[in-house]
Amino acid sequence: MKIETRTGLVYDENDPGCSLTVTMTQGELFAFVVAIDTGLDGEQRQQAPYWGRYSHDAPEASIERILTTGSAWPRLPKLEG
Repeated sequence: MKIETRTGLVYDENDPGCSLTVTMTQGELFAFVVAIDTGLDGEQRQQAPYWGRYSHDAPEASIERILTTGSAWPRLPKLEG
């Protein structure tokens, strides 16, 4: 599966720089997607993490929606211990 947005984000399941993690919490599915931001010129290659609601029935639509309207991951502090 390969998904490209108009803003230059690309999720390609065969690209080692991309990833998809799906988890359920509070009765809802969420996905954490790492895509590649190719920039406005299409030549850059920077990882771009986003998350949002996910559906196993519509994985491509879910990932596209996450990349276009989802939220970027916050930087979380490291756990001690």
